[in-house]
Amino acid sequence: MDQKTIRVMGVGNVKVAPDTTRLRFEVDSLHKDYETAYAEAAVGNRELRKALEKLRLPNESLKTSDFSITKKTEWNDKTRKYEFVGFKLRQSLAIELSLDSVITSKVMSALGTAWPELEVKISFIKKDTHDVKLQILESAVKDAREKAEVIASTLGHKLGSIVNVDYSKHRLDIHVREEEYCCCESVAAPGCDDSIDYTPEDIEAGDTVETVWYLDG
Repeated sequence: MDQKTIRVMGVGNVKVAPDTTRLRFEVDSLHKDYETAYAEAAVGNRELRKALEKLRLPNESLKTSDFSITKKTEWNDKTRKYEFVGFKLRQSLAIELSLDSVITSKVMSALGTAWPELEVKISFIKKDTHDVKLQILESAVKDAREKAEVIASTLGHKLGSIVNVDYSKHRLDIHVREEEYCCCESVAAPGCDDSIDYTPEDIEAGDTVETVWYLDG
């Protein structure tokens, strides 16, 4: 007779303090021709690099994750067809900084002034997640065992040895959700010396692990 088994899902959760501020800058603008759209991107990016130099930050710290210039069309009810309305410029850039509201505000102000059309989103992240992942995994395994012991006892059995563990999570992004700011109307206004005063909340992260156990007795 085959030995009975039970399958249990363990859930692990931890709270960690963020140690890095991530700023994501975006521009989404429409132009009458390709050349004008390209010119805005070229000038904007050049001004951003200059702003970074003034802040003594390396140019490579500001990374581009998306860049495109595409034709945009809109549906015309009168002509019953899509019509060309211009070229759309889209670009996303990101920079990671230490958890310092003064530095963050200076970067937002400098880059927002250099390219006023930018919108910025702020998120707080845990830079090195290796130890956090291990804590989550440990918590999930303990949770699975506790559940398995309760189930086994309720069924009149003792919990036997572990048969299988399935943990296939390859990547765990640990961050607080993004908050959106308008550069040109807040701290990025020319001559504005105010800084954004913030205390980011702890980051909650979790994962699951599936376990299979033998039942004895």
